Amino acid sequence: MLSRRFKVVMVVMSLLLSANVLAHDFGSPQDAVNSYITAVKTGSGEHIKMAFLESASIQYFNEEGSYKNYTRDAFAELVDSGNEWDATIEITDVKVTGNAANATVEFMWGEEGKKGYVDYLNLINHDGSWHITDKVAQYVER
Repeated sequence: MLSRRFKVVMVVMSLLLSANVLAHDFGSPQDAVNSYITAVKTGSGEHIKMAFLESASIQYFNEEGSYKNYTRDAFAELVDSGNEWDATIEITDVKVTGNAANATVEFMWGEEGKKGYVDYLNLINHDGSWHITDKVAQYVER
């Protein structure tokens, strides 16, 4: 009886670990960036943690012109509101050289999409999975 329970527990743990690995396994830079986009569109701090390496740096200038600097986990807390954001967000450029990549993401909202951010994301492919290593961004009025 104990061995059967042990087998069931092992199968369940294996499935949980597999789901966790898959949640963090991005086959392309765009996959990692799309996890970031999902995070900000849906207010999901967990998607930030999946997309960015733990050592990632997030820096930007906001609408007031103030410089902001966050660790990945602090940025995940900031984003983790659960609120949907009515913004147009698109990847406008991706450059890949081997295991390194850079992506540009543009955010637009407000009347005629005049408010926005331009994000520059650096990514690395480590052990077969892409992740964002750092982000720099600037608020823009169009």
